[in-house]
Amino acid sequence: MPDSAAAGGEDRIGPLPDDILRLVLSFLPSRESVCTCVLARRWRNLWKSVPTVLVYEEEEASFVTSLLLLRDRVPLREFVCISSPSETPQDVEMWLRYAASCHVRVLQVEVRSYDTTERLRLPNMTLVCQQLTSLYICSVELKERTLDLSSCPVLKKLQMTNCEIYAQKIVCQSLRHLVTYMCIFVSDVRTRISCPSLAALELAENVGLTPFLESMPSLVTAFVEFDTEWHEREYPYDHCLNGGYYGDCGDWDCLACRHIDNEGDDCVLLDGLCGATRLTLISTPKMIICTRDFKWRRIFSKLKTLYLSE
Repeated sequence: MPDSAAAGGEDRIGPLPDDILRLVLSFLPSRESVCTCVLARRWRNLWKSVPTVLVYEEEEASFVTSLLLLRDRVPLREFVCISSPSETPQDVEMWLRYAASCHVRVLQVEVRSYDTTERLRLPNMTLVCQQLTSLYICSVELKERTLDLSSCPVLKKLQMTNCEIYAQKIVCQSLRHLVTYMCIFVSDVRTRISCPSLAALELAENVGLTPFLESMPSLVTAFVEFDTEWHEREYPYDHCLNGGYYGDCGDWDCLACRHIDNEGDDCVLLDGLCGATRLTLISTPKMIICTRDFKWRRIFSKLKTLYLSE
């Protein structure tokens, strides 16, 4: 700013229209946005119609609840809730319902803790939101038996990081990009992923039984990296300690082969991946799901780029 303007106290922000001011406030944490109400009469209620809600772990639940009660119910472009593991699930579920009622487009729920095993338990993650396009979930226990996102008809991206997933099925017809990173699939049966519109799939360093992929005819890019620290787990899941190539080592003490023998001979991964243009598969030699699936001799007619580890 020129010295003459600074000396004269020229107001460079005041002449801006309210919509521009709301856009500026939308980049601030919600507490800082609220604090602007003391600047001048014109600013008193601007924060109430900002199209974002950004709350972080240092905020008390009472502040967040009051914030949502006092703001105008205008459509939300983005709702970011970063909390601590001590937050009550009832409060978080109430905030998520509020975001859905305001037609939120981007929703992020994240729990931050020095202990990565601490997660927020959400018994009900059912969302009904016609405008939601992106959903990011981090360090949350998803207790539902079916994670059904069919009531979010334009949802394009779902990213789950460090979550405990109890669902036996993940369903979303509109989903285009699915990421699960360092998640734990808790169910004692394989989680079925039923997302026929997927164009990009990333399954990386997850623990538990490998998900069962249903048909994905629109798939372009797939990245699958199996648990590299499986040998440190109490249960080896899909890793045969005896080197059974097809999961058929015959050792009754091999829990991985025994589980595969009990569940039948279905193709777990490659049915869903065989339409990919770019495919990456990374695992240790003891992982038997891919080698077991190879015997089905699926044809990858669109494949242009392939990366395989050992």
